[in-house]
Parts: sequence; structure tokens; C-alpha cells
Amino acid sequence: MFQQFYEPQPALKGFVNNIMINEMKFEAMENSNSFSIPPMPEHSLMFYVRDRVDVGDISTEKKETLSSSIVAGPNINRHNITPGCDHLAISVGFQPGGLYRFLGIPMNELLCNDAFDGQELLGNEVNQVNDQLGEADSFYKMKIIIESFLLKHAGRLKHTLPIDHVLPLLIKERGLIKIDQLASDACLSTRQFERVFQQRIGLPPKYFSRLVRFSHAWILKEQQPGIHLDNNCS
Repeated sequence: MFQQFYEPQPALKGFVNNIMINEMKFEAMENSNSFSIPPMPEHSLMFYVRDRVDVGDISTEKKETLSSSIVAGPNINRHNITPGCDHLAISVGFQPGGLYRFLGIPMNELLCNDAFDGQELLGNEVNQVNDQLGEADSFYKMKIIIESFLLKHAGRLKHTLPIDHVLPLLIKERGLIKIDQLASDACLSTRQFERVFQQRIGLPPKYFSRLVRFSHAWILKEQQPGIHLDNNCS
């Protein structure tokens, strides 16, 4: 298994948080390659370069085979992921509000699905990116291909507002920050903040804060199984 996180180049950091490459290979007859993904707050753009991935929503029991590129998040339900035998996934993790600025689509319009076909939202260009990724001979070159694709769209980003500088604080502070304080820092009333927040994130601020706290607690528990989590982390 190979997993590598990359920081995006400076021109992308205003809307991209990270680029992750994950590679796993399984024996053809192996049956233990499924794993569970908890609810997570991040918006992401995923490229599945080789084998497709099967995903099942545990709460609804809905199952599907994902497209070669998808737009997803925040995920509010737990999922079971079953990668193919030759798995290579590249994920672009966006800053809070970054996907809204990138696509120009209110995020609350995307919450009706767990994942959207990337081609439907971004056109045939994502298929070309997948072809280029498949021909790349190193993970670093894959990162460069992804960054080049993102940079082409950077000039069409929606302009930043004060709220775009405030949203990352929710992640930095692990969801433990008052909504009224965030609204004040964004130069908005609480009601205005809630409306603009849902446009950019797709969820109400308090719900998203709980999701951030839960995902942090889950990651902490995975890293330190013996740790005791208090109510602030759950």
C-alpha cells in the first residue's frame, strides 16, 4: 500500500487543502479488501485511475460502482468502500468553501447525492486528466497533472469574501468555535452567515461543526485506540 499527501502549490492553496495519492493492490481472489469510511466534512474531487470502486451507504444500503472521477462531500453517512484489485485513487481535498468557488454551484444543491459524476460537473476534461494520469510514470508527475488541471480553472474562481477566510477556522479549531463568533469575523449577522454558509458548505453551521468534531474523534481513535474521548470530541 502506498499513500502520500502533498501540499498544493501556492497558487492553489486559497481553495485546495491537499492532494492525496493512494495505491493498493490485491490478489484477484482476495475478499478482505473492503473497508469502512466514516462521515467526513471535506469536499473532494476524486480520480480513480485504474480499477473502479464499489461503494455502499450503510444507512440506506444503497450500492453503486463509482465513475472514474467523482465530486463528493461532505459525507454525512458511513460507507463501505470496495476497491478493485489494482487500485489507484487521487483525491483533491478542498478548503472549506473551496469547491463552491471552484464549481460556482451552491453546495446545498449537491447534497441530494453522496457523489456526482465528475464529467457531468466538469465536462470531458476530467476524462482527459484521467488518461494523462494513467500514462504518468511517477506519483509526482500525477500531482503535477492534477495541479495543472486545477490551475486552468483558478482564473474562473468566485471571488473571496470575508467568510472564505473564516471557514477554515472550523477545521483548525476542530469544530469547537461559536457560530456567533464566526459570523462576526465574517462581517455578517448570524442569519446571513447561516445562509451563506449553507451555500458554500451544503450543511448548516452547527451540523457541520458536529461533523468536524466527529471526524476528528474518529481519526484520533484510529490512531490511538486506547484513548478516552470526552464529550468535546464526540
